[in-house]
Amino acid sequence: MADAAFALHALPGGAPDDGMARLFAAPAPGWRMLSAEGPAEAVLLTHGAANAAALAGIPGVAQYQLEQVSDSGPSAEPFGIIMMVAFDVPPDRTAEVDRWYDEEHIGLLMKADGWLRARRYRVLSHHGGPRWTSLAFHELRDITVMASPERAFARSTAWRARLEQEPWFPAAGRGVFRPMAVPD
Repeated sequence: MADAAFALHALPGGAPDDGMARLFAAPAPGWRMLSAEGPAEAVLLTHGAANAAALAGIPGVAQYQLEQVSDSGPSAEPFGIIMMVAFDVPPDRTAEVDRWYDEEHIGLLMKADGWLRARRYRVLSHHGGPRWTSLAFHELRDITVMASPERAFARSTAWRARLEQEPWFPAAGRGVFRPMAVPD
């Protein structure tokens, strides 16, 4: 059973539409966010099986049912940006990717001043949108943290370089979002 859900709605031409209105009007509590850069998107991340069910069936909205895999722990400081990274990891590479995240990558990122929290999820099922098997959400103080030397180092290790050579790695989904509401 899903313990979280993620919904993503592209905003053609950057303009809000009925799909965004339905997504943001969904009864599920959680993070309601808009793109801070890149393609115009509205997103909602919610926790709890009942909340995940509330997102089902919104036309034009990609929906992902999630199981939490890891969490670096809450921060006392409020975040200003959420960075999302999504992969379609082949089943035979999942254990290696999990080890990389848990043993190296997250620890290096968390050294950056303003990198507040990292949560990872396994995709249990999805409807619409790209096929992803793994999602990570990073809570950042602000967008400048993405330019930190710690992030640059975390993206330059030998382990990551080996993963980057695999065909699924460059096809990662990425998004940077600003919150519309404070998470529950």
